[in-house]
Amino acid sequence: MVFYILTGMKFMHKVDNVIEVAKVICSILGFVETRDITDAVEKLRAVPLVKAQNSLQSVETPYKALIEAAVSELSMAISCLIRVYSSSFDANFQLASIPKSPSCVDISLDSQLSFTVYAAHNIPEAWVNSYKVFSFSCSLTYAGKTICQVKICKNIPVKRSFFFLADWNEKINFPLRIKALPRETMLTVKLLGVNSASKNTEVLAWTCSPLYPKDTQLNSGLKMLVALNVSAVIHELRSKIDFPETNLEFIKPEPEERGSDLEEPTKDCLKHITRLSQMRSLLLLSEQQRRILWFYRYYCNNQNCSLPLVLGSAPSWDRTTVSEMYAVLRRWRFSNPLEALGLLTFSFPDRDIRRTAVQQIENLSNDELLEYLPQLVQVLKFEWSLESPLVKLLLNRSLESIQVAHQLYWLLKNAQNEVHFKIWYQKLLAALQFCAGKTLNNELSKEGKLIRILEDIAKKVKVASDPKRKEVLKGELNRLQQFFQEVKVCRLPLNPAFVVQGIEADSCSYFTSNAFPLKISFINANAPSGNINVIFKIGDDLRQDMLVLQIIRAMDSIWLQEGLDMQMIIYRCLSTGKSQGLVQMVPDATTLAKIHRESGLIGPLKENTIKKWFRHHHPLESSYQEVTS
Repeated sequence: MVFYILTGMKFMHKVDNVIEVAKVICSILGFVETRDITDAVEKLRAVPLVKAQNSLQSVETPYKALIEAAVSELSMAISCLIRVYSSSFDANFQLASIPKSPSCVDISLDSQLSFTVYAAHNIPEAWVNSYKVFSFSCSLTYAGKTICQVKICKNIPVKRSFFFLADWNEKINFPLRIKALPRETMLTVKLLGVNSASKNTEVLAWTCSPLYPKDTQLNSGLKMLVALNVSAVIHELRSKIDFPETNLEFIKPEPEERGSDLEEPTKDCLKHITRLSQMRSLLLLSEQQRRILWFYRYYCNNQNCSLPLVLGSAPSWDRTTVSEMYAVLRRWRFSNPLEALGLLTFSFPDRDIRRTAVQQIENLSNDELLEYLPQLVQVLKFEWSLESPLVKLLLNRSLESIQVAHQLYWLLKNAQNEVHFKIWYQKLLAALQFCAGKTLNNELSKEGKLIRILEDIAKKVKVASDPKRKEVLKGELNRLQQFFQEVKVCRLPLNPAFVVQGIEADSCSYFTSNAFPLKISFINANAPSGNINVIFKIGDDLRQDMLVLQIIRAMDSIWLQEGLDMQMIIYRCLSTGKSQGLVQMVPDATTLAKIHRESGLIGPLKENTIKKWFRHHHPLESSYQEVTS
């Protein structure tokens, strides 16, 4: 196709048009211009000049042959770029004919890790004006820790042909054998710039890539990575890295116990291990405490310790240690599926450990899974593939339960606001929607439209002047009424069981706090249940509220298991986007803010404000004792 575009023109007066087409193709492919494309474009520009010069000298040259050679070279260079782009990203196109892969180089698992960093493309013009020279750093990380000295390349100025780019073409060699690197090792590349004013070196953008992106096969061939800048305004760059062509595969360590000569712990030591396990978090353990847990790893079990603490206390992730971790994992008997949640944090990138954790979580019912779904969506950051056990588990449960599918949709939707994980969460959301089917997707689409209308109304009410705020709200509510005329009924994102068919405009209002949140009274489609009142807020991060309410639900569950019914009414709350979301209103409830206001200006500072309120509403001693005991 590219060849057809370039060769189907009259070259004498349309060389610029051909080059412009090449530039457009490069811009579509991430504003990447390879050296081969640059060289081919220069040769194409030179053809008319060669002919003109030869005409003056009365020299005959095979002009057509020069043109065909230049066009062929440009076409080949663009084809190569398309191949690299389509193999690096989830593109919906590829070359019609895939060229043969280059022959593999003579590299083994005993060789040192090496690759070539070619260039960083699409550098913003603002950076070109603000930074004198650019360089990059490469590091290998595992479980958030650097496992080798960081490599930093030479400083070079930016150059421009079609676009701005820094062209290093520098080979990087790490003094580590490939087989010594854990399978989940990440390569992190950072773009550095020397500030023209301060002369300081600053990190401008970064990207990362797994060394083994396809299960056990080592990264090989030319790859393109997306690099995101670290500033508030997001700008995508493309870095081009060339790994040696290989067919090397990771060899997994086998479980092997090497602690047969370890001394048996005393009773006091076992008690100490039990006390350490009560800390529940690796972050609370000192280095000495971790050494103790690892030394007595084969004497730890579900009665005196937790598996995340034991495995997290391992001194390193080298092959010998990993094989011992696998041995502990194989022997362990879980007392509760929730014990495995700790194995899904960033501290445990090992796929086999994470697979074991998911196998335990599979024992949770759908209702139990819902309680921990926000955390599971967060740990999806540490998964690399849509084929991972955790992703498959969540998608399978979404097929079983509308509640799971519905909540997962909104959690993934909200998670896309985390800039560095946006593309990954978009993939996960697309996978969920593919599984959900047409009917559920239509429902979710209606909910999304409802939220967009509410967001727009809330913004207009917030910025309106005090005298006009009520008038603005009244006018904007017509949009909600029109929405329900179109869709008839809609489920609320707070709970798919909340089906509404309109709003009661006279009962809608706003609160006079800084954010001016909306109070919307929805007409329940199940009429006998009464209206459903919700608050829509913008300007607050409701993820914090969601976490607090989740903790309260967990506490209430523990109390109920112990036979203590605190008569808790736990309302629902959902973040639907960046600093916005819905809060369920509890009918006939008195807020703490109102109680404090009734006690005067310093009500919130008085210790007995709440006690006085209870005494006022329960004048009889027996009634007061009942509600406060």
